[in-house]
Order: sequence, then C-alpha cells, then structure tokens
Amino acid sequence: MRFLKEPPQVHHTVDIVHLMCPIHLLELNDAIKKINPGEILELITDYDRALEDVPRWCEIFEQEFVGVIEDGEVYKMYIRRLK
Repeated sequence: MRFLKEPPQVHHTVDIVHLMCPIHLLELNDAIKKINPGEILELITDYDRALEDVPRWCEIFEQEFVGVIEDGEVYKMYIRRLK
C-alpha cells in the first residue's frame, strides 16, 4: 500500500462513505469515466476492504493507483485515469 503525505492535484471527487462491496467498486467504475486520461480521481471511503480492492481494481482495469491518505476515520484514495 502506498501511503501519501500530501494529496495530488484532484480533478474529481467521489464520496462513498458508508458504501461497501460491491457498490464501492461500481461507483469507482462510473466515476473514472467522468474524467479525462491523465486526471486524478479522489475516492473517499471508510471501508477498510477498499485498501485491497481499489489497488486490485486499478490493476485489472489498467489504471494507476497513486496512493492513499488516512484522514481520521476515512481513507482518501487517488487513482489516475490512464486510458
């Protein structure tokens, strides 16, 4: 897991706090389509399993998992759209 100290420049944010599997991945799938290649999506979640699921989703769908910041009770995950 790649933890960041500072967030990257974000182009779109999706708050999925209180959503669990598989909804968090469906929301991610929809949100990534709303940004252009090279832009970064911020995904805010409180679902611990997302720490495994989101990087794996990025591998499967060939997107870049930039990293995560733990912010209180939520995780802010950053995904760069590659294609």
